[in-house]
Amino acid sequence: MEENLTMADLMAEVDKSMTRIYRGQILPAKVALVGEQGVIVNIGYHADGLIPWQEVAYDEIDRTSIKEDDTFDVYVMKVDDGEGNVLVSKRRAEAETAIEEIQELFEKKATFTVHVKEVVKGGVVAPIKGLRGFIPGSQLTNTYVADLAAFVGKDIEVEIIEFVPKSKKLVLSGKRIAAEKAQAEKAQKLAALVEGEKVSGTVTKLMPYGAFVDLGGVEGLVHNTDLSWVRIKHPSDVVKEGDKVDVIISSVDQSTGKIALSLKDMTTDPWLLAVSNFEVGDVVSAKVTRFASFGAFAAIADGLEGLIHISQISEKRINKPEEALEIGQEVQAKIVTIDKEAKKIGLSLKELEAAKMDEEISEYMTSGDEKVTLGDVLGSEL
Repeated sequence: MEENLTMADLMAEVDKSMTRIYRGQILPAKVALVGEQGVIVNIGYHADGLIPWQEVAYDEIDRTSIKEDDTFDVYVMKVDDGEGNVLVSKRRAEAETAIEEIQELFEKKATFTVHVKEVVKGGVVAPIKGLRGFIPGSQLTNTYVADLAAFVGKDIEVEIIEFVPKSKKLVLSGKRIAAEKAQAEKAQKLAALVEGEKVSGTVTKLMPYGAFVDLGGVEGLVHNTDLSWVRIKHPSDVVKEGDKVDVIISSVDQSTGKIALSLKDMTTDPWLLAVSNFEVGDVVSAKVTRFASFGAFAAIADGLEGLIHISQISEKRINKPEEALEIGQEVQAKIVTIDKEAKKIGLSLKELEAAKMDEEISEYMTSGDEKVTLGDVLGSEL
C-alpha cells in the first residue's frame, strides 16, 4: 500500500473490502476509464465495475460522449465476471428506475416517440427509457406492413398497450395514432378539393363498376359511365392500374369521404364532335335502326342517332312506325331540331315530303308556255 495514503483513504479501502454487493443491486458509479471493451467505473467496491458497450444503452451511442468522472447509476449483473471485475449495466439501471415513469405513461394512455432498433419475430423492437419495447407488426401503423425492415431506423409515435412491471413486458402500438392522423389528413385533403376542378392522380384499383384513383392521400371513384363517352364493359377498356390520369372532381361528400370523379370530361364528347357537322334544316341520309311506340330511331352518322317522331313519318295517319318503315331501311330525312344539352336530334320525313311537294308545285307552275293553275297541279297530285 502506498505510503502517502491518508488515514481517510485507508478507512475507505477497508470499507470497500468489507462491502457486500449482490446481483440486481443498483449502485452509483463514476467513470474511471473508457476502453475498447467497455467502460470501467468505480462503484465503491474493492473491485471495479465493467460496463460492456452493449450495456451502456439500447441504441448505438457515440463512445466519445462517455467521459472520465461522468456519474450515473448501474445495475449489478454479475458480482465476478471471472477476471476480477463486477459486470454492471447502465441501461438496465435506467430501466429499473424508469418503471414508475412507464407505468404513468401506460395509465395516462400517453403518446410518445420511439426509435425502431431491429426486427424480431412478429414485430420490431424499440427501446424506451432503457426497456425493450416490442411493437407487433400489426400495430406498427394503420395499414398492412409487408416489410417490417422498412421501419428500422425510423421514429414513430406510439402508446403503451400492455405493461407488466415485474417481468418488464412492454408492448407498444402506433396503430390508433396513425389511424387518427390519417383520418385528420384525409379530412384536410377532402376540404381542399373543389368540385369541377381538374386534378391529377394514379389509378390504384379496377372494379367491375369503375376505377379508383389516388389523389394523393384520398381516393376517388370514376364510375364506368364517367370513364368514357362510349359505353364500356369494364374499366380495363379505358385504363389500367398504375396509369397517371387527369380527372375532374364531380362531387365530394365530406361526411362519408366519398369522391366522385370523371375522366370522360377531360376529353371531347364524340357526340358533340359528330353533331358539329350538322345543322337544323340539313337533309341527311338516315338508316332506320329501331322502333319505339312514339317513333323510329335512325342513324345519320357513326354514333349519332335521330328520332323520327311518329307524327313526322308520314302525311297519312299511322298507329305505329312499322306501318311505314322497316329496320335497315335507308331514307332521306330533314333535321328539325338539335338539342346539344340533351343530346337529341329530331328528324322528319313529312317535312321533307312537304318541301318536295312545294318544289314540284313551283316547277309545275313555271314550266312551259301553257298556263297552269294551282288547281291543276293539286288535281294531278291527288
